[in-house]
Amino acid sequence: MPTQKYTFPAVSVIIPVYNAEKYIAECLDSLLAQTFADFEVIVVDDCSTDSSPAIVESYTEKFGGRLQYFKTKKNTGNGTEPRNLGIDYSRGEYLYLMDNDDAVAPTALEELYTAAKKFDADVVHCEKYYEVPARLWNDAELRKKLKPFSYVTGEKVFLTEPLIWADNLEERIKFFSQRKLTWNYWVKLVRRDFIVENSIKAVGVMADDMIFTICALCCAKKYVLVPNVIYFYRKREDSLIHKDSDTLRQVNSWLKMIRDGVEHLDEFFGDNEFLSSRPDLKHLLTEAFANEMLGHLTQVYAKIPAHELDELLRETLGDGDNAALTALLFSEMNVRHLQLLRTQRRIAVLENEMKSDRRQLMLAQQRIAALEAELKRR
Repeated sequence: MPTQKYTFPAVSVIIPVYNAEKYIAECLDSLLAQTFADFEVIVVDDCSTDSSPAIVESYTEKFGGRLQYFKTKKNTGNGTEPRNLGIDYSRGEYLYLMDNDDAVAPTALEELYTAAKKFDADVVHCEKYYEVPARLWNDAELRKKLKPFSYVTGEKVFLTEPLIWADNLEERIKFFSQRKLTWNYWVKLVRRDFIVENSIKAVGVMADDMIFTICALCCAKKYVLVPNVIYFYRKREDSLIHKDSDTLRQVNSWLKMIRDGVEHLDEFFGDNEFLSSRPDLKHLLTEAFANEMLGHLTQVYAKIPAHELDELLRETLGDGDNAALTALLFSEMNVRHLQLLRTQRRIAVLENEMKSDRRQLMLAQQRIAALEAELKRR
């Protein structure tokens, strides 16, 4: 009797979950609605304490065996380990990593996989996505009026046709360093073998999706940008990146993540023959990552006196191998601090000008009233 040949799915969708009972059902429903059926769903739970596991397991039958549920040994506090476990468990030719509180358009996987096969791409990268404020997520009329979000400014979108980067790594790096490319996990479909062979994984720092993108950008033999808009991102104020905490502790945490991220990139670049001979391009990528992280800290470190900030930088990063990074960050942070102060002074000047204008208007109105009263008396 001939043995049955097992076929692997075209795409593995990987979703990390932690206490997502409010969102995970809608996320899975958007996958059930796909026009493309040759995919599996791998949900990796980070030891949720709510009903998320039960909700996910209730979808097993709906997916007809295409959904697998795994759990971390202990809570890790972020999506890094669940994503990496999902990659390890996956069997698809391509991987698609999405967040548990978002949704994809019905044709998302079909569009991405079609482009991947057409161009034989290691990475298919969407330039734009839909950004929806959480409070307006269920507003059907708003969904119809949504304009795609992109880092490219102006009325014109950057792409109308696919852009294929086959061999010009310098062009890719300069394009990325100019902040012309979104870098979230869920704007990309990536070939699994490519990820495994180049040891590209999620890293336990904030903006780890940016590091993932940088590494993929530097290793892919064929990287394809496409104009497709297939993802609905729920912008939540209670996400990890938006949560408030003690100022110094928050700054310290972000600085450590910058340090760890830069160290990971430096180690990764060391194995790249081209980048080893082009320190200028390595610097562009490292600076892009550091600037993105610092951008989130602007309002926080503006509250800290410069001498305390300097002390915190040296305490967190040290003077040894991180001396250059410490100097770079201190310089960047002070530049941003000065820019913020200039903006605040300009706002104050404008407010004073507006007060002066209002006073002049009030005096003019009083003069007109006096003239009108005098005319009536005559």
